[in-house]
Amino acid sequence: MRLQPDSNTLPLALYQLQGNQSVIVQCNTLAREAGVKTSIQTVMAISLCEQLQLVEYIPEREQQVLQQLATRLYQWAAKLVLYPPKGLAIELSSLAQLYGGMDSVFNTLSREVDALPIKAQLAVADNPLAAQLLAEYDCPVSLNPKESTQLLAQLPIGAAGLGTKTQKHCKAAGFRQLGELIQLSGDEVGRQLGLETQLYLERIQGRQQQSYNFFTPPESFRQSLDLVTEIPHWQGLLFPLKRLFGELEDFLYQRQKVTQQVSIELHHRYEPPSVVPVALAEPGWRGQSFLSLLQLKMESIPLPEAVIEITLVANELLQSEQHNSHFFGVQQHRHETLQLIGRLQAKLGNNAVFSPAMNDDPRPGNNEFRRPAGEKPQVLSAAPKRPLWLLQPPQPTSIDLWQLRHGPERKVCGWWDAGDIARDYWIARDKFQRVGWLYFESGQWYLHGWFS
Repeated sequence: MRLQPDSNTLPLALYQLQGNQSVIVQCNTLAREAGVKTSIQTVMAISLCEQLQLVEYIPEREQQVLQQLATRLYQWAAKLVLYPPKGLAIELSSLAQLYGGMDSVFNTLSREVDALPIKAQLAVADNPLAAQLLAEYDCPVSLNPKESTQLLAQLPIGAAGLGTKTQKHCKAAGFRQLGELIQLSGDEVGRQLGLETQLYLERIQGRQQQSYNFFTPPESFRQSLDLVTEIPHWQGLLFPLKRLFGELEDFLYQRQKVTQQVSIELHHRYEPPSVVPVALAEPGWRGQSFLSLLQLKMESIPLPEAVIEITLVANELLQSEQHNSHFFGVQQHRHETLQLIGRLQAKLGNNAVFSPAMNDDPRPGNNEFRRPAGEKPQVLSAAPKRPLWLLQPPQPTSIDLWQLRHGPERKVCGWWDAGDIARDYWIARDKFQRVGWLYFESGQWYLHGWFS
């Protein structure tokens, strides 16, 4: 739903195999209104709602959302710890001086969370486990440590995160709230409920030293999108692809990174995934730039089967360079040129677009080679006049059809690689006023190229 808001117009549920049964683990509002609940079997869910859309629950997808949330918040807070599949702890104390007080810290972070299309329950405590319990029980947020301690003590035993067996022992002993256990001495808790429960209560109270694996933003982008319905054509994929490229743009912007190539993986039900690379002529970060090039390639890439899932991958991230404005808009002109090159490559293929270059070989055709598209050509001093269009092979012609204008330019060379030539080149004009490049060799005239 985060990437496909339109999917919330259908009753939707996620199912998971538990033993030999297929069980509902999540469902949206429309599904709940039709009577679908978590923990019921999918057969019963379908009988309650015939229009129910079922999608397999994949824990990795939920963890991806958690990772993206952490990446978003990383620009506001550096010390983050992930508790998959849906927990995230943020260390606040070190940020108080930076933001001007704990209230300002919390307001800034909660505003960022509220801006995202996810549902989150926030809580503040002096250690991650206590905050987790308060959040899961939907307690009101308090930045006052004493109030947080009181809220924690008022949690019922069933919301304290204790095992089922321990909960039964607590209720049998008359304990109803977590605070009643916390008031007991450690020895008493250990004697009645065991050492494991004693250590757990010490963690809730922050008495145990813990080491944390702080979150580090990923060095690459990978985002997958499950399609609620199978899509058999490219046109139907444009909207979900736009969402994915928007995620990529946000990812690159937040990290001040750019990338030159991305890959789109289209997953099918029976066929192997279709992989479509999209490359810009120069590194960029705008999602629309990649999407525009992809649209140019769609016509030449038929889909072997309907698509059920899309994955967008960008592995090679580069540091964004800040360009100064150039006099007379030279930089803008180059940017437009590279945009054109990118569109041509997407339409014709990378190998069909290149920049011409020359070497010191005096033989026509041998002195030309290809350079990467957009590379500035080398300027040759006193370069002779050459046609842009060479004929391969040269065409025999009659001198009666031409008027010689410039020449001759004699070439006797190529002995070093057994490609000897001995020719006289002329620039000539025919009766249609076309300018050609002719040469005379072994008693025959040849047309070797046309001038523009």
